[in-house]
Amino acid sequence: MIQKKVKIVSNLQVVPEHFKMVLEAPEISQEAKPGQFLHIRIHEGLNPLLRRPFSIHRITSSQIEILYKIRGRGTEILSQHKSGELLDVIGPLGNGFPLPVTSNPKPVTSILAAGGVGVAPLAFLAEKLREIRNQKSKIKIIALLGAKTRDYILCEKEFKNFCEEIKVATEDGSWGFKGLVSDLLKKILTPNPKSETRIYAAGPILMLQEIKKIANMFKILAFGSLEENIACGLGGCWGCVVKTSQGYKRVCKEGPVFNLEEILWE
Repeated sequence: MIQKKVKIVSNLQVVPEHFKMVLEAPEISQEAKPGQFLHIRIHEGLNPLLRRPFSIHRITSSQIEILYKIRGRGTEILSQHKSGELLDVIGPLGNGFPLPVTSNPKPVTSILAAGGVGVAPLAFLAEKLREIRNQKSKIKIIALLGAKTRDYILCEKEFKNFCEEIKVATEDGSWGFKGLVSDLLKKILTPNPKSETRIYAAGPILMLQEIKKIANMFKILAFGSLEENIACGLGGCWGCVVKTSQGYKRVCKEGPVFNLEEILWE
């Protein structure tokens, strides 16, 4: 974990209400793993007081990208920052997605299911899975991208660089499958797959709840990145706990990625 003031390289709108920010942060990028997050102080004032968590979207050797949606005052202020400005950043934080081992001789199908801006941590994961696949591992990568309408689909072109298959779901049917990502997931799964199947999901809680049910139905593993209001980001305040089959766990410390089977939603 590193705390550092880093320079904003760019901060551009990619679709309505959604921005991609690039940060020059070589020390953090070299340690980052798919599913981890950054904790960013939005500005030097006291409103908002608390930092905001952002999934690591993409990395290079020296830069980190975050992809975010304007949801309130904090992200509204963040969207107004310009290239060249500095932000106080802590990261990488949290536990990420479990990856297939390169020595596994069995074929593995990895299905990445993203709802809206939930696509953010899955792009980094897709790139890492491609690296493992290129080491002669038998991995097939399928991305399911969901949004309300075609105008809000994120990262479709990027995922084409990493995945064998891309499928899109829009709630209004303006692009791809008409319905939710969870509906599309259920449609493509088979009861007796020829390869080991894993689901990696990120998006709204209701989507993750449905994916947990689908994974149980088909008896396959499903890992989800949970979204919670995170205060300290270091596990000290216990303000971001979720109920699990092993007791309460902290999203910022034991998560944000969990095996969905262990999460107990009421």
